[in-house]
Amino acid sequence: MFAHQIAKLAGTALISGTFGLAAVATAGTAGALSSADNQFLSEIKSEGIGYDSPSIAIDNAHYVCSAFDDGASVGELGRDILADTDLSTHQAAVFIVSAVENYCPEHADLFE
Repeated sequence: MFAHQIAKLAGTALISGTFGLAAVATAGTAGALSSADNQFLSEIKSEGIGYDSPSIAIDNAHYVCSAFDDGASVGELGRDILADTDLSTHQAAVFIVSAVENYCPEHADLFE
């Protein structure tokens, strides 16, 4: 249902940057990011979640919010992420929770 957009999130990144993803933003790019962006990227990176570019990861986080705006359930979104990435269940949950905390806290009640 929501998998098309999330499929851009490559999967689990190892420290070496496997996950089919590049290293986190360069210093020049990092300066253009908001504090919410930096917090989100830091949280997912600490869980071993990598990405092709910061903007793709951030776009996917905003997509999580849009999916919730459109009525998706946590379970639906989680299943789509698991089906279209090689994230673990824990990593998918961290991605969703971090997206909500940083970009759409109005959906925090979905986790109660």
